[in-house]
Amino acid sequence: MGDRNQILFGLKFRDLLRPPYLEVGSREYGRTSTFRNVLPHGRGEYVGVDLAPGDGVDRVIDLTVDFGEVDRVLPERFNTVFCLSVLEHCLRPHEMAANVQRLLHPGGTLYVSVPFCWKIHHYPSDYWRFTPDAVKALFPGLDFPADRSAYHSSVDGWFTPGDEPPPAIDLCFTGARKRFGDFRAFWIAIARRLGLLGPLLRYNYIYPPLQLDMIGCKCPET
Repeated sequence: MGDRNQILFGLKFRDLLRPPYLEVGSREYGRTSTFRNVLPHGRGEYVGVDLAPGDGVDRVIDLTVDFGEVDRVLPERFNTVFCLSVLEHCLRPHEMAANVQRLLHPGGTLYVSVPFCWKIHHYPSDYWRFTPDAVKALFPGLDFPADRSAYHSSVDGWFTPGDEPPPAIDLCFTGARKRFGDFRAFWIAIARRLGLLGPLLRYNYIYPPLQLDMIGCKCPET
């Protein structure tokens, strides 16, 4: 399951999203979004999988197990796979990524969204945070063009390019001057030096909550 910004980002590349679809981590919790509700598909063309049964789950499978067991539960292959806000909860992300890659048709599309800087959210555990290089390392058989990646925040419609350094609020004097102007930067520097604004402003920079979205294409030969 995803959030509203993941849906908005994916729909920017709607021409790449073709059935049959596989959604990894598809169990509905009432406050999440799913491409099942926004993309047209025929009977059996949208399959949702999760670790436990529930609304939105068509098949129950642990995608970190041996691929022979995965293949028994999911014998078909998919033109599009959604893996949104899932990998951070997976103790063995390399195994899951390898199996997801094998379930994708050559030339198929993977939309993966992972936290770069996000609060801990247990389901039942929360293990990892990711960079663009980490995503590429997990899926070596896929090509991730720079123009199909972005960071998004929890603010609806807020995106920034994923091939650039993730946006940070720079609180050192030089950075604050560029962002806030000389007068405000001076008072921020004084407040930091005197510890008047709490421990947060002791840092040179801080990151807002950021999720990383990347859309890749499976190389035909893999």
